[in-house]
This record gives sequence, structure tokens and C-alpha cells, in this order.
Amino acid sequence: MRIPVRLPSLNALRSFEAAARHETLQAAADELHVTHGAVSRQIRQLEDELGEELFIRRARANVLNDRGRALAAKLHDVFQDLAQALEDFHRDGIIPPLSISCEPTLCLKMLIPALGDLKRDTGLDVKVFAAGGPIDFEKDRIDLAIRREDFRVDRDLHIYPLCDEATGPVVTPMLVADGKADSLFRSAQLHTMTRPDAWKQWLSLSGLKRTRAPKLTFEHFYLALQAAQAGQGAALVSVFMAAGDIEAGLLVAPRRFARDGTRYVCLSSANIAQDDRKRAFCTWLAERMNRTLEKFVDRETVSRP
Repeated sequence: MRIPVRLPSLNALRSFEAAARHETLQAAADELHVTHGAVSRQIRQLEDELGEELFIRRARANVLNDRGRALAAKLHDVFQDLAQALEDFHRDGIIPPLSISCEPTLCLKMLIPALGDLKRDTGLDVKVFAAGGPIDFEKDRIDLAIRREDFRVDRDLHIYPLCDEATGPVVTPMLVADGKADSLFRSAQLHTMTRPDAWKQWLSLSGLKRTRAPKLTFEHFYLALQAAQAGQGAALVSVFMAAGDIEAGLLVAPRRFARDGTRYVCLSSANIAQDDRKRAFCTWLAERMNRTLEKFVDRETVSRP
């Protein structure tokens, strides 16, 4: 009877096979488009999972031991068979969609409305997942993650810069129907738990004093935006979350959007530049976001008195 074996991480197996084939960690890292340290950690993880060492570690080089050499030979054949199977599969013209992870409100307000343009402009098909913060690409099976770079990014990930972030207040047109931008400050401030200091930061960037306006707090930006449309006050949001509603006449921006010193990026566990589909998506999205930034930053949609 065959005893079932729990398979180790695929990344760990790939790192070990490449290191064994090249006989150096650096060459393996170059092939896999990761760092020397990442390969070393993956091999250590594999050895921990297998319960034995695969290399004889020396001062100047690591040499495969007999058990490691036997495993490497079998893995080499396995990965060749896997590569051939995928090549045969793609030869039939079936290309899997890109899996995209995007922060929830950005996904709802910016990415989803643009999917038709993405297909028309690039021919790409995508699967979209709403999530924020750090991501486990292997576990979540994600190709690209769109994130605001406000957390420590794993040094092993590849980063494609998209666009500077810019924030500003938006309200329903009725709240500034008198044409005065300062009507904004008579409205309640709509805050989010996602970025609790957004109002304070924007007021500072805009050279304005803090006001005594009433405050309402929501868990997510899309809730604050909905409250703003319902006339509950002014939501302090990203320009990329509000641009569509402004263009549709649902919201106005009485004061300018201001760059806050952060940026949006696409993250990937593999080199984006060497993947045609990832590169096409990132290039398309960066161009689109920068057009939005150019259109709305420093623009006032309601004149001051």
C-alpha cells in the first residue's frame, strides 16, 4: 500500500532543482528572478519539511549530498514534463486569465468599470479578487496585486510603479449648490477606518486648518463614498476612487486633490518585465491612472467665492 506524502512547497522544490542544476544559488536566483537569499530560504524550508539536509555546506560552496543528488535528478525530469505539458496545453490556444488582486474600493470604483476597455485595448482576460495589504501569491494563486504602497513590501517581490496617490474631499453637488467651495467645511467629515488620518493629512497638505465639523466614520471607502452621494457629508478619498462618480455628475470635488507622498504599484512574485501579459496589464493600468491624475489633481470642480 502506497503511503500518501504531503508535498512540499512548489517554490521550494523549484528553488532546490535550479540550485542543484546550476550548482550555485546565485545562478538559480537569476533564473527564477528572485534574490540569492530567497533561494537559500526556500531550500532551508524544503530541508525542514523533508527532515534532512540535501547539501554538504562548505565555506565557499554548497555541494549536493547523495540524497540531494538523487532527488534533484528526479525533480529535473518532473519539471521538464510539467513544462512540456503546459506548452502542449497553451498550443491549443487556451490561455488562462490573469488573476488580479485589488484593494476593494479601488476594485469597485476604478478597475471593474474599466474591464471592457482593458479587453479592447490589450485583449487580456482577467479574474478579479478584492483584497488589500500583504498577499501570499502562491497560496492565493494571484498573478498581480494592485496595492497602495503603504506597507512593507516583501523584498522578494517584483514591483511595477503605477502612479502617485492623490486624495481630496468629494460631496454630492447639492451640498455646494451655492457655488462656494467653502460650503464643504459646513458638512460632516466622513472618515474611514482604512485611513483614519486622511482628513488630517489632506488639510495639512492643502494649508488649511482643522475644522470642528461633525464626523462620521465608516469601515471602508466605498461606504464613505455612498454616504457622500446620499448627502451625509464630505468623504476624503483617493482620486482614483472618485473620478468615475465625478465624471458621472454624482459627486463634485470642491477643493483640489493633493498628492500624499504614497503611490500605487503592481506586485508580482515573478519578474513582470519578462511576462508579456503582466507587462501589458501594468503598462495599460499605469497609463490610465496617470491620465486620471493629470485630469483631476489641482483641478477645482466648484469655484471658490
